Amino acid sequence: MLRNYFKIALRNLLKQKVYSVINIFGLSFGMACVLLIVVYVKDELSYDKFHKHADDIYRIAWFSNNPQTRTPHPMALALVKDFPEVEAATSLSPLWGAGLTKQTFSVRNPEKDITHDEKGILSVDSTFFEVFSFELLKGNKQEVLRNVGGILLSETSARKYFGDEDPVGKELAINDDRTLLMVEGVFKDVPQNSHFHFDALISYVTMKALEGRDSPYYTWADFGHYNYIRLKPGSDPDKLESQLMQWAMKYVDVPEEEMQMAMQNGMHFKLQRLTDIHLGSRIRWELEANGNKEYVYIMSAAALLILVIACINFMNLTTARSTERAREIGIRKSLGAYKSQVSLQFLGESLLTAIFAMLVTGLLAEVCLPFFNVITHKSLKINYFQNPELILILVGGTIITGLVAALYPSLFLSSMNPVVSLKGVGKLKPKGAGFRKVLIVFQFIISMALLSGSLIIYNQLQFIHNKDLGFDNDKIIVIPLKNEDLSDKLESMRTELSKIKGITSVSATSNVPGRQFNQNSISRTDDLQSRVSASETYIDYSFFETMGIEFAAGRGFSRDFPTDSNAFVINETAAKSINLADPVGKEITWYTDNNRREPLKGTVVGVVKDFNYGSLHEPIRPLLFYLAPAYNDMLIKVQGENFAETIAAVEQTWKKFENRFEFEYSILADDMGLLYEGEKKTANVFGGFSVIAILIACFGLFGIASLSYSQRIKEVGIRKVMGASVFRILTLLLRDFSVLIALSIIIAIPVAWAIMDNWLENFTYRIGISFFDFAISAVILVLVALVTVSYLTIKTAYSNPVDALKEE
Repeated sequence: MLRNYFKIALRNLLKQKVYSVINIFGLSFGMACVLLIVVYVKDELSYDKFHKHADDIYRIAWFSNNPQTRTPHPMALALVKDFPEVEAATSLSPLWGAGLTKQTFSVRNPEKDITHDEKGILSVDSTFFEVFSFELLKGNKQEVLRNVGGILLSETSARKYFGDEDPVGKELAINDDRTLLMVEGVFKDVPQNSHFHFDALISYVTMKALEGRDSPYYTWADFGHYNYIRLKPGSDPDKLESQLMQWAMKYVDVPEEEMQMAMQNGMHFKLQRLTDIHLGSRIRWELEANGNKEYVYIMSAAALLILVIACINFMNLTTARSTERAREIGIRKSLGAYKSQVSLQFLGESLLTAIFAMLVTGLLAEVCLPFFNVITHKSLKINYFQNPELILILVGGTIITGLVAALYPSLFLSSMNPVVSLKGVGKLKPKGAGFRKVLIVFQFIISMALLSGSLIIYNQLQFIHNKDLGFDNDKIIVIPLKNEDLSDKLESMRTELSKIKGITSVSATSNVPGRQFNQNSISRTDDLQSRVSASETYIDYSFFETMGIEFAAGRGFSRDFPTDSNAFVINETAAKSINLADPVGKEITWYTDNNRREPLKGTVVGVVKDFNYGSLHEPIRPLLFYLAPAYNDMLIKVQGENFAETIAAVEQTWKKFENRFEFEYSILADDMGLLYEGEKKTANVFGGFSVIAILIACFGLFGIASLSYSQRIKEVGIRKVMGASVFRILTLLLRDFSVLIALSIIIAIPVAWAIMDNWLENFTYRIGISFFDFAISAVILVLVALVTVSYLTIKTAYSNPVDALKEE
C-alpha cells in the first residue's frame, strides 16, 4: 500500500509540474536561507569557546562615561595574590608605536635572508597559557615566555621563515638586526573564532629587559594593558567585581577622595565574560573589531521570516490544489477507502514534496555559500558530519512543514461526503479562501518590510558616504611610516614627493581618522576640576593644510613661532568640555602618559572646527593636537586623474629612502569606510533576503492566481458573452490581488518604520525616515506582483468564451 501511495504521490508531482516546481523551489529557498544563517549565527556564538575554561575566563575593563578595555599591567597577578577565587591571570598588549598605533616590525631569518613585515605581535605574561588554551605544537608551556630574548611563532609564521625545518633554537632578527630573538616554541594558528589574533608572542620579561622595568608603562599608573583572569569553577564574578574598586585603592596612587568621587560617578572595573566579548563588547580599544549582537538578531529574524513566507506558500498551494482532487477523493471513498487512508495519502504527498525541497536546499546552500562568505567576510563551511544540528534542522523542518501543509486538506477532504465529492469542484464551497488571502497578505507584509528596511539601510550608508566629515578624506593617501628612522628623513621625503605631479601637500601624523586614538585628560590650568578625557595626536606643521581642516579661531602650528613646540591646538568640543571661553592664548594642562612624570602645560594657539575623526555612531569627542616628531603615517593629498601613475611615482620615491619595509598605502576614505563594515554586511544580506522574499512571495502569488483564474474561467466566459470588455475583465481579475497587496503595504509601513527608526538610533548622525522610502518599496512590490500575474491575467481575459462554456 505504501508503494502505491508513493506512486500516486510521484505521479501527481509530475502531472502538476508548475505547482511542484513552485512548491519545491519556494520552500528550498527559504530553508537554504535559514541554513546559511544558522551556520553564520553558530560561528558568531562560538567565539572563544574553544578555550578549556572559557566560561570561567573574564577580561577586566574600565567603565566610565567613555569605557575602555585597558587596565594596569600589575593588576592581573595582584588579583591572583589577593583573591583566592582567582586561579590564574595574565596581562597582554600589542606592541605599540607612537599614539598607541600597532607597530610594524621587519623580521628576518639571518640564515636564509628571508624578511617580512610583521604587525601581529603581542607581548604577554609568562602565565599566558595558564589562562588561554591556545595549542602549543613545539616547546614546553611551563618554560616558554620565561626567558629574556625568546619568541613564539604561529605555525604559519614558522613555516614562512623556516620552511619545514624545526625553528626551535633558531634566531630571528628584528629591525635590521638590532635585536635577536630565539624561537622557543611554535603554537597552532589562532582559530578564526577568537576575539583577538596574533602571529608571534614575546614575553614581558623580554620587553622589560629592553625598555627598563621602571618604565611607567608597566606600573599601576598606566591603564594600557589587557588583563584576563580565570576564576575557580563556581566562583561568583559579580561578587568579585563589586570589590575591585575598593581593593585597587591600595595600589593606585590616587587620593582617596578622588577615588570615592569616581565611584560615586559610576566609574568601576567590570568583569567581561570571555565568551561574551565578541558580540557583547564594543568599547574603546578593543583588540579587534567585534561583531554585533543586534545584527545577528536582524539576520536571524530575516531568515526566519523568509522561511515563514516559503511555508505559507507551501501550505497555501497545497490547500488550494486539494479541492481540485475532490472527484478523486470521492471515487476512493466510494470504493471503500478509509478516512485515515485518504489523510495518509495527502500527508505522504506533502512530505514527499518537502523531501525534494530538502535535497534542493542542500544544493542551493552549497552554491550560495561562496557568495554568502563574500558578503559576510567569513570563511564558513557547511559540514553536515561535524554539525549534526544542521541535519536535525533540515530533517525536522522538512517533516514539520510537510505535516502542517497537509494538515488542513487531509482533514477537510478526507471527511467529505463522497456523493458531494463526485459532483465536482464547482459544487464545493470554497472553504479556506479567506484564510489563504490572510496568508498572502502576511507574505507581502514581510516582503514589504524587508524591502523598505533594505532601502533605509542603503540610504543611511549613502548618507555616511556622502556626509561632509570636516576634512578631505577622499583625496588623501595614507602611507604607514614603519621605520622610526624615517622621522629624520621626513623633510627630504616631503621635498621629493612634492615634486610629483598631482601631489599638492604632504604631512605626517601619529593617528589617522577612522582608527583608534590614545586618550588622556586635559583641563584648564586655572581649574583642575574641569578635567575631561581627550583624544590626542602628534602632527607636523602641514597637517591641517593637508587634511583641509578649518579653524574656528587662532591658527595652526608654524615654524615662525618657536614656542609652538610647547603649545596645543584643540577642537571646539574640547574647548566647550573644559568651559574655555576665548581659548586662544589660554593655558591648559595635558595629563599625558608619554613617559612624563608631570603633566604638560601649554598655550592654546588654535581651535579647529569640529570634524568627525571617528565613527558616525558616536558624537565628536574632545581632541588635542601636539607638535612632535612621533609619526606613524604619512598623509599625501593628491589631485588629478592619473592616480595609478601618481602612486607608482610615490612608491619609486619611497624606495629611495626606505629599503627595509614593504611599501603599502590606503585611501583615507576607504579606511573610514571600514568603520561601517557591520552595516554593509547587514545591508548586503538584508538586500539579498529581500529579493528572495519577494521572489518566493511571487511564486506563491503566481500559483494561487493560476488556481483562482482556472476556477473563474467560466465566469469570464459568461461575462464576455454578456458584453464585458477585455479591459473590464482585466480590472476584475486584478482587483482582488491588488487589494491584498495594497493592504499588505499599509500594514507593513508602520511596522517597518518602528523597526528601522530603532536601528537608526545606533547612529549619532542619521537620516530621517520619509514616506518616499516606503513609496519606492511599494512601487517595486506592486510592479513585481503585477508582472507575476500579468501573463495569467491576460491569458484568462482573452480566453475564448466558447472553450470555457462548452463543458456546461
